Amino acid sequence: MKTSSRNLLYALLLLPLTGMAAENRWIDSLTASIGEDKNSNQTDVYRIGLQNRWNRTWFNDGAWYLGGYWDVTLGYMESGYDDSDLYEVGLTPVLRLQRDAQISSGIAPFSEVGIGGHLLSDDEIGKRELGTGFQVASHIGLGLGFGERGRYELAYRFQHLGNAGLKSPNNGLDLHLLSFGYHFD
Repeated sequence: MKTSSRNLLYALLLLPLTGMAAENRWIDSLTASIGEDKNSNQTDVYRIGLQNRWNRTWFNDGAWYLGGYWDVTLGYMESGYDDSDLYEVGLTPVLRLQRDAQISSGIAPFSEVGIGGHLLSDDEIGKRELGTGFQVASHIGLGLGFGERGRYELAYRFQHLGNAGLKSPNNGLDLHLLSFGYHFD
C-alpha cells in the first residue's frame, strides 16, 4: 500500500465540502467503500461516493418501495501484483428496492442494481489490460439501513468493470466492495 494513506488523507480533506453540499441539499448522502478484485490481480479499491436521491418512488403502498439515486464516485485502485495504480471517476444511476425505515423501527434492508460509466486514469492495472480508459460498471448489492430513520447504512456490492466490448483486450475487473454510508437528512 504505497500511497493509500496519502490518498485516504486527500479523500478526508474533501469531507468538509460534502457538509457544505448537504447544507445546500444537492447531496443526500456520503459513502466510503473498500474492496478488492478477486481474480488473482491483487487489486485493492478505495472509494468515496456522493449520492443524490431521485424525487420519485414507485410501489410505495406497503412497507417496501422502489426508488433510486445518482451515485458519483471518486476512487483509487492499486495492485500488489506489480505496484501499478489508477484513479477513477464514476457516475451511476441506481435502482433500489428498500423497506421503509419508519415502519420497521429504523431497520431498512435493501437490494439494488446499477449500471453506469467510469473514467480511469490508465487502461491497465496489475495483470489486467482493460482496453480503454472508459469502463461500464454494473453492480448488484445488498445492505441494511439502520439508526434513526435509517440514517446509516452498511452494504455489500459485487461490481464488474469492463469496456463493453468497445476495444480489445477487455479483461475487466470483478470487485467485491463493502460500503458504509451516512444520510444527511
